Amino acid sequence: MTRPEWEHVPEGWARRVDGWDVPEVEAAYRRRWPEFLAAVRGTGTLGVAHEVPEGRPVITHDPGWHNVVMTFGYVAARAAHGGTLSILDWGGGPGHYFVLARALLPDVVQDYHSRDLPRLAALGRELLPEATFHDDDRCLDRTYDLVVASDSLQYSPDVAAMLARLASASAPWLYVAQLPTVHASPSFVVLQRPTAYGYNTEYLGWVVNRGELLDAAATAGLVLEREFLAPGTIDAAGAPEPAHLHSFLFRRVA
Repeated sequence: MTRPEWEHVPEGWARRVDGWDVPEVEAAYRRRWPEFLAAVRGTGTLGVAHEVPEGRPVITHDPGWHNVVMTFGYVAARAAHGGTLSILDWGGGPGHYFVLARALLPDVVQDYHSRDLPRLAALGRELLPEATFHDDDRCLDRTYDLVVASDSLQYSPDVAAMLARLASASAPWLYVAQLPTVHASPSFVVLQRPTAYGYNTEYLGWVVNRGELLDAAATAGLVLEREFLAPGTIDAAGAPEPAHLHSFLFRRVA
């Protein structure tokens, strides 16, 4: 019997999985990197998703992903000042957002940092030697104009604690993007089997109740500046309700 891509995990983080730091994830990112660079290069549309199912090309005309990229461009422009921008990309892989930021804000000098697991941080150092890649949390010992957690905060076992740590490094902007959210149910854990993307692994992640997120943000000294739509719905087998992806721009005020 074929198992679903998404599944509700009632026992939460007690479920044992291989996670993200496996060779297949690094190999898939490496394989798609030239195609991603080609999609961003030039003057065409930026409806670009760097993660696509195996056998499908990286396209440039997806309206949902165009919204994701343009929303990031808006956020980066808000954070830039004096012609410079420092970014910490939490869960940034080999630096896709650095490539997009250079395309969107070519006149802004960027100090880009990515924090990810060891395999992807090593890949980033190879592909983008002009950027800085971290595989531990010492990157949180300083502040940045903008901290980005795009499609990554949900993979922290303690979302509220991780949000507070990211807030402490935000001076003043924190952008939480593509977060699976629900309104009626308390936060719950789901499992993804991303075999369609060439990742021979399973990993856990939260579906976050929006009210719980905003409460945690307020406790961390953050105020919501703007909320954005993101493409995608997660209807995990057995879950209390489907999740919709949303993005949130916070400003740290305390």
